[in-house]
Amino acid sequence: MKRHVLYAAVLGSLLLPAVAGASTTTPDVAVDTVYYNYIEKLNGMGYIKSMPNGAKPYSRQQMAQWVKEAEAKAAAKPMPAYLQSQFNALKDYLAPELAVLNGEELHNPLHVTSATLGYAYNHSDQMNYRYVHNKKDGNVRSNVINGHYQPFGTGNNGYDNGRGSNYLATFRVEGNLTKDIAVSAQPRWSYDKDNSGKLSLEEGYIKGGIGAWDLLFGKEAMIWGQGTSSNLLLGNSMKPLTTFRVQTKKPQKIGGFFRFLGEVDVHAFYGELEGNRRDVAAQLGGKKEFDHPGLLGLRVDVTPTNYFTIGASRISMIGGDGNALSHSDWSDWFTGTNAYFDDKWNDIAGFDFRLRLPGVQFYGELYGEDQAGYLPSQVGYRFGTYLPNLAGNGAWDMTLEIADTGRNWYRHGTFQNGWTYSGHILGDPMGREARSYYARVNHYLPNETTLGLYAKRTEMERDIANHPIVNEVALTGQYKLRSDVYLRGTLGYAQVKHAEGTNTSDNSVFAGTTVEWMF
Repeated sequence: MKRHVLYAAVLGSLLLPAVAGASTTTPDVAVDTVYYNYIEKLNGMGYIKSMPNGAKPYSRQQMAQWVKEAEAKAAAKPMPAYLQSQFNALKDYLAPELAVLNGEELHNPLHVTSATLGYAYNHSDQMNYRYVHNKKDGNVRSNVINGHYQPFGTGNNGYDNGRGSNYLATFRVEGNLTKDIAVSAQPRWSYDKDNSGKLSLEEGYIKGGIGAWDLLFGKEAMIWGQGTSSNLLLGNSMKPLTTFRVQTKKPQKIGGFFRFLGEVDVHAFYGELEGNRRDVAAQLGGKKEFDHPGLLGLRVDVTPTNYFTIGASRISMIGGDGNALSHSDWSDWFTGTNAYFDDKWNDIAGFDFRLRLPGVQFYGELYGEDQAGYLPSQVGYRFGTYLPNLAGNGAWDMTLEIADTGRNWYRHGTFQNGWTYSGHILGDPMGREARSYYARVNHYLPNETTLGLYAKRTEMERDIANHPIVNEVALTGQYKLRSDVYLRGTLGYAQVKHAEGTNTSDNSVFAGTTVEWMF
């Protein structure tokens, strides 16, 4: 499977230069913004004809194209009030890019686009919980997956809430220097008694366009996959990694013999993981590891129809200090033949898809962890159903999801800290030999008001006697205080049974709120 994924990526990159045309380069829409929910709702209600793929973030220009599609559809099919308010917010946010689509010059100078103040209270015995591993001498901590997880921590860009009070402040600056150069930066300040005060550049990049391609260098959260509660391959539960990226500006139509492929979108990136991985492994049992291993990602999305999209991805943790690849190693990497005891890379590769039918969407992720003899050694999956219209006008919707990973997921014999970056799994925080169940119901009201309720059960490391079980339920909401100020909140309860593989359990109560100004 991995070899086929690689060939698909190479094929996509070879096809596109001949068919793609140039367009404006714009900043990306951060993956944790509410605008992705609005696009998903417009898509589910049939106002967007094209099919958004599973490679996020989307650019502002791409999102503006979908808004333009929805506007044309709304001329014949008026939107309900709640959806109209979401649509109007998208139009205001993407006004510079919509002007370009209407034939005007781009005018989006560098400026502050948002500012956020937040407070959260986390009541629990522990700040977070480490993964465990079953050994012959019993349940012990292990660096096979040297990381941790936290209830209500999915999608937090690698930030853990401390016990008690948590404070944060962020603002985002972005815009275009020229029509072919865009920049974005988001500093973040946070404080709690466990982590003290931290000031960091959460995201920051420069993005330039060359013909049909965008080149980006910097830090930006990425999501590859179709999951709602999380993603198996790559998600934003880890902190953004500094990478160099090459990608198509927008999906490109394929002509000629390959016209059956419809639209093709290509993404590739390379970054280096942290430089203390060897020391951390030594402190936790003298396991094998290398500093600064690379992270190399290839992805091709194909959308042959307006109701189906499929993505093929491969990500490799590769090399590192003292672990350089030879010419023969690179040949083996290209063909997917690293069935060795001491191989120099770790792979996860596979496919994700979304199928849109009247009144329902089905989506899924199917990936293989590493391989033996060209085939994945273990398969992990996520399958879900999105029902966008539980009521007559779509004011209620529901998402149902199940995910599963195998015994060897996210761990490796060469990189024995596992599939992690700075203590967080690159993909789904549920870890190895795990299964999760997720259900969510949303209710939409006018003025961009949303109420949501979700429940999630995660059975972790199920091959150990006292395997952790996390039961999580939360009420979420959004209320628009005025034209440019939003109040958002989460109130949740989580029960962690057999925390860290012990007989102890923990109860976590979480309450968080943010106020965001949009400029």
